[in-house]
Amino acid sequence: MIRDQIQHTGLNVTFNTTEDCNLRCRYCYETCKTRRVLDFDHARKFIDRLIDDPDPVGAAGTDEEKRVETFVRAGLVADFIGGDSLMDPGLVDRILSYLVMRLYSSDSPNARAWRGHWRANLSSNGTLFSRPDVRAFCEKWRENLSLGVSIDGCPALHDMNRIFPDGSGSMDSILANWEWYKRNFPNALSTKSTLSRASIPYLYESLVWMHETLGLKYIHQNFIMEDTGCTDSDYAELDRQMEKCVRYTLDHCDEMCWSMIGRHYADHHAVREDDKNSPRCGSGNMPTLSVDGRIYPCFRWLPHTQNGKEVFAAGTAEKGLVNKDAFRAVRNGAKRGVCTKDGKCLACEYESACSY
Repeated sequence: MIRDQIQHTGLNVTFNTTEDCNLRCRYCYETCKTRRVLDFDHARKFIDRLIDDPDPVGAAGTDEEKRVETFVRAGLVADFIGGDSLMDPGLVDRILSYLVMRLYSSDSPNARAWRGHWRANLSSNGTLFSRPDVRAFCEKWRENLSLGVSIDGCPALHDMNRIFPDGSGSMDSILANWEWYKRNFPNALSTKSTLSRASIPYLYESLVWMHETLGLKYIHQNFIMEDTGCTDSDYAELDRQMEKCVRYTLDHCDEMCWSMIGRHYADHHAVREDDKNSPRCGSGNMPTLSVDGRIYPCFRWLPHTQNGKEVFAAGTAEKGLVNKDAFRAVRNGAKRGVCTKDGKCLACEYESACSY
């Protein structure tokens, strides 16, 4: 049986290199897009702060200190997000070059722990691979770069949501460079799909198409975190689609992994006692640099994902991580134990698959 995809461990840090994007996905949670881009000087100072700060997410003196210190020292994962960060590959190249230089020139505990134990993650919409500068960047860093392509499913579903400003679908642009992608990133044959109510009738067709036509081995899917607006008939169709998808996945379990029934996502067992005090996701542990130089506890707190509101700012690249309480507040709010006071959520058989 093919295993769930190995995840790189360590401290995740995120560079929001641009708020611009060449697509206009219908369900995008980035509600306040602009054409702003990250100044390299902010990125440089952000890297310096992370390398020099022994407690970058404010865990010292809390009951999480040992747990957090363990993963911080395990390695570094540098995420690049937009928009689409491949709109400016030159900027990403400068950031990575500076990061590597600092890791090997600094003698700080963080630098010593991270050198030789770092990765870069970049998820692209896959429409920019025809550009020579994009290809040159990807090929230069491919030994340390995990490059994902966001594909929602079969062409009919994908082109329904992931569209260019003129309303045309983006699948043809992806397929035009798919062989180059597979040749240069053969171990990255995975995708991250976002599903909505309109996706439900296409679930099975999409799963088969992504595996058999695109050759994807790891298919990660989740529904939008916002209200889907589903009706009873939608849920009935979801049951039918899921039944076929589960059967297909089990029949091909030596060739692929579908996250919707992965252990990490849908392990319907009682929640362990020590899980109740752990955050569900990385929010609160993922320093994220915004295009204006502010630092947040994770990318979902960036202002352009919060309808322009600025909440939980932990500092700035210029002044450093001066408000680590923001990290602690988000971590405390993301623990399973705070779902409901009466324990009803924790007793639910589907709790472990719930995003609460």
